[in-house]
Amino acid sequence: MRPYSLLRRIAFGLTATIVIASLCALGWLYLKTKWTDAGLREQALLDQARVIAKYLVVNGNGSVEVKLPSRLADAYASPDSPYHYAVRDANGQFVFDGTPAVGSLPALTAGRKLYDYDPDGLGPLHVFGVALQTVVGQRTFFIQVEQQTQQPGFAGGAALDEFVTDGGWLEILFLFVLLGLCLWIVKRAIAPLTRISKLAETIGPANSGVRLPTDQVPLEILPLVRSMNAALDRLEQGLRRQREFNANAAHQLRTPLAVLMANLDSLNEPEIAGLLRADVEHMSRIVSQLLLVARLESPSFNVDEVIDLNAAVADIAAGFAPLALASEKTIELSRSNPPVRLRTSSFALRAALGNLIENAIQHTPRGTSVRIRVTSRGAIEVVDSGPGIPAAQRAAVFERFWRGDRNTSGAGLGLAIVERIMKALHGSVSVGDAPGRGAVFRLAFPAAAVVSSERSNELTLAAS
Repeated sequence: MRPYSLLRRIAFGLTATIVIASLCALGWLYLKTKWTDAGLREQALLDQARVIAKYLVVNGNGSVEVKLPSRLADAYASPDSPYHYAVRDANGQFVFDGTPAVGSLPALTAGRKLYDYDPDGLGPLHVFGVALQTVVGQRTFFIQVEQQTQQPGFAGGAALDEFVTDGGWLEILFLFVLLGLCLWIVKRAIAPLTRISKLAETIGPANSGVRLPTDQVPLEILPLVRSMNAALDRLEQGLRRQREFNANAAHQLRTPLAVLMANLDSLNEPEIAGLLRADVEHMSRIVSQLLLVARLESPSFNVDEVIDLNAAVADIAAGFAPLALASEKTIELSRSNPPVRLRTSSFALRAALGNLIENAIQHTPRGTSVRIRVTSRGAIEVVDSGPGIPAAQRAAVFERFWRGDRNTSGAGLGLAIVERIMKALHGSVSVGDAPGRGAVFRLAFPAAAVVSSERSNELTLAAS
């Protein structure tokens, strides 16, 4: 299953919920308006029927009259009047029709008394009516009152029109505000997850003692945080035991190797002693590399020394001058101008640059030079005149035990350790083509490690 965004899923769910709730609310409002409109219309027509019933009179000869006041009689008799009425007997026959003809008598029910029909089919005219049963002079009558209209949903339509005109657009704005507020609440609720994730990304071998906080996380994810901390505890214990084993094994191997090297000098066969001495030196180099890795992974590794980069590089290069001369090669040094002061570890710098210089001496041809440049940005470049490194192999050159030439001596740890050192110093190492021929290795330190001249003067005064 592909990873998904929790915030996006919650946002989609909230949006769908709000839209569905809004549609349900609008649907309920529409139905409620329609029912209210029908109820008001029914009540108004029933009130008129009751008024007519009050003026219904049965004469002594059995004739029926509706003695409405002249104002009401004129209103019903007017051709422009939308209201009409009629009086029927118990059999549904007309006994009095004071207005234009009304519709047939509907089947009355105990609940609903309102009926409606379309006198012109699909035309705009619509008729609503009620039939009220009443008893006058021991005779049963039905009083029908009807209303003709071309706006059958007048009350409901007016209410909806007013709603849309006066406040309907506010609902859209309200929904957007509500959705934004919900998303803000959700984003704030999952903010601890984001903070914990960022902190977890920074945990590595160099700071394996860091743990995820448990005091500002929701209760729902607290078990997960505790489980992760427990896993980190176990990993730290395993890493510590591995470091201790590497350091102890390297220390234990140094002494027998030194004794073995001393005993080789007493052999009477120089050729065999020379071959064995090369093997012992190879083993000693591997042990030294293991000790270097153990020291880099130590919590006491200090990167707060302020050094003069020109002087430090010159001192390191001078230490390799005899090795270069013995191989009929030279070392050239170009210092930066102005000088650069760097906050780093002199031990780590010596180890990284020493590996690069030794590697360059090994691969540059006899009679050529290994060129070392210190840039004004606090970087160091080591250039040789060897065969270079093909672009396809540059991604693997810093892997452990990688050797471009299987016939050369070495364990393939030097460049991997250089990369490990630069990571510990928050810098980087890269390889490219040298001008003309050869390879150039570049040690780049972070900009924050370069000490400005003002800051350098402050540190000098503080030290004095």
